[in-house]
This record gives sequence, C-alpha cells and structure tokens, in this order.
Amino acid sequence: MSAARGKPTASQTWREYFEGSSLLENELERRLKEAADMDLGEFNILLVLHEAEGSRMRMGDLARAIAFAPGRLTYRVAALERSGLVRREQSPTDRRGTEAVLTDAGRQRLRKARPVHARHVEELFLGGLDDEAIAVLHRVFGPLRSSLLGRGAADASGAAE
Repeated sequence: MSAARGKPTASQTWREYFEGSSLLENELERRLKEAADMDLGEFNILLVLHEAEGSRMRMGDLARAIAFAPGRLTYRVAALERSGLVRREQSPTDRRGTEAVLTDAGRQRLRKARPVHARHVEELFLGGLDDEAIAVLHRVFGPLRSSLLGRGAADASGAAE
C-alpha cells in the first residue's frame, strides 16, 4: 500500500527517522551548549565514564560504548583532559592500555548538565510519546544498538587502546 492511501512506505519511514533524529540531535546539542556550555559528545563521554565501574574505562571500550571512531575519541578526551574534566592513565591491569578517568571536576560538571539535558529530552522527545510508542522504540532500537555495538567490537578490536 502506498503512503498516499494512509500506510507509510519503508523509505518514507526511514527518511522521517533519519531527518527527525538529526533535527532532534541538533536541537539537543544547541540547547545543551547554551545551558551547560557542553556539547552532546562531551556530555556522553562524561556520562558513560560516570556510569562505568570506578568512573574509568579503557579508551577502546569507551569508543565502542559511545560509537566514536578511536581517533575522534582520542581528540575529544584530550580536550576534556585540558579542561580538567577527564584524565588519562595507564591501565592498572594491563600496562599496555590507557584508560579515561572521570575527575571530580568532570563529575561536578556532569551533575549540573544532567538535569538540564534530561529536561530537554523530555520536552523535545519523550514527553510526546505514550507507553506503546516507547515500547516500539525499545523493540526496534535495543536490538539494533546491541547488534551494531557487537559488530563494531569485532571490526575495531584493540583500536585506541
């Protein structure tokens, strides 16, 4: 059935997802930058480190967790390190590896940005969804994320360590 008769086509759905998610990300980025002087990449690095055991992760694991290319992560962590929000340390369990570690300043910065970002996500996205829509998104994107993270781990094994 065509979109003209009421049922959206797969390509129309893809385009709405792709463009809608880009617009959402751009607006979240703008608002976070304005409210907390932080971009989404910085926020996500600090958040993932905060949630990690000991607030530290190997660089390769962090790159995979946030879907950054290893070189891009190295650049971003270096900038966060210059700002005092993250530090890099040699891995205590494997002297060949490097870990990103959340500092107290990074934890404090994240603590201030988190409620602001959560409010923006609620206003722009979650607030317009009912329980059924949330369940559908979870069914679609949970397995997709897991699949792509697994594929990325296989493709980038050992990168940015």
